[in-house]
Amino acid sequence: MTSSVETTEPRLRHEMFVADVRGVELAFQVYHLHDQLFAYIGGCDGRFSECAFGVKARSSLGGGGVATTTLLGTEASARASSDAARRLALRSGKSIVMSVNMPAGAEELQGDAEKVLIRYLRENHALEGEMNDLERALGGM
Repeated sequence: MTSSVETTEPRLRHEMFVADVRGVELAFQVYHLHDQLFAYIGGCDGRFSECAFGVKARSSLGGGGVATTTLLGTEASARASSDAARRLALRSGKSIVMSVNMPAGAEELQGDAEKVLIRYLRENHALEGEMNDLERALGGM
């Protein structure tokens, strides 16, 4: 019996951009993996202190919600990351690692920042399906 090793091209794509959100410059980073996204929203200082993971739960009954867990920070401090991961995983069907590290005094911009991220992901074909429901949900924040 012989065994072989098959090499493949890496399936990782990294993108960065800065957007002005109501007068505040925010940095965005996105790592695209197969069926998973890692997204960072924060100040241009690159502070990285909170991170959460969200995945859409599959059930035999066809329903399901989203399971989330904090990866970095405390449950209370990572609430913004956890909530964003939950919303994005629910609507996209992908596993999401989300890090929301808003600059001090700009926490109220999270909803607008998430909308910028959603538009960017949709325009770059990183999300499947229709994302209008997610944008409507973010409008209610």
